[in-house]
Amino acid sequence: MMTTYILGAIALVLIGSVTVSGIVYARQQDLQKRKQMVRKLIAEADEAIAFQSLLLKIDERFDILIKLQNIVVAALKKAQKITPADKMIQHNLSTQAARLDEFNHNKREQPVVCWSTSDAELVHYQTRISQLSKLLDIYRNRGDLSIAEHQAMQTQLKELQFKFTHNSLLYQADTFAEQNNITSYQLYIKQAIQTIRKSDMADDEKNTRIKELSERINSVKETGRTEQLPPFIKINSSNAA
Repeated sequence: MMTTYILGAIALVLIGSVTVSGIVYARQQDLQKRKQMVRKLIAEADEAIAFQSLLLKIDERFDILIKLQNIVVAALKKAQKITPADKMIQHNLSTQAARLDEFNHNKREQPVVCWSTSDAELVHYQTRISQLSKLLDIYRNRGDLSIAEHQAMQTQLKELQFKFTHNSLLYQADTFAEQNNITSYQLYIKQAIQTIRKSDMADDEKNTRIKELSERINSVKETGRTEQLPPFIKINSSNAA
């Protein structure tokens, strides 16, 4: 009889141990899943935040910036809901929510400068704009953007890519004009003309702008001087595309 009691007690201990182990394992698995989800949400927020400086620098409009910031805030809110005691997430959410309010009121710390001052900087920003375009595709595919929103933003990005490239080339032309470097001056104007030809602007506007730039090249051929010519970008930024 005693042996039966002992065996029964051992069996109960084993069952209890297995039960406790199962509960602990389930909790560990749940905790791991929650951590993974939080990391994913924070990564999504960081991915969008990474394009803030780009858009603030070169885009006068706030449409894309506000949409990205809404995605940032939504991701951080989900992360905070999963881990409400995480002070870092709370602080990050508060910061990004405040930035969203600024963007909604069209506030920015620095004026827009929609051109680069070097070829390397131009390539860098062109690459970043292309990367942002791909990110918008991801947002469309996972439902963060409607088809109409996606199309409108991609159109805006394409226009921004043209404007930034065109202005950057003319800025470089201005730089070489100051040096009376005729060859480089003409080269950058010719590149700017090519960007116009490849753009989606209306034919009348396209022809007018190409004519204006072509006349500048012809003027230099006649005079052999560039330093007295009015700048495209460097002094009067209102001449920007």
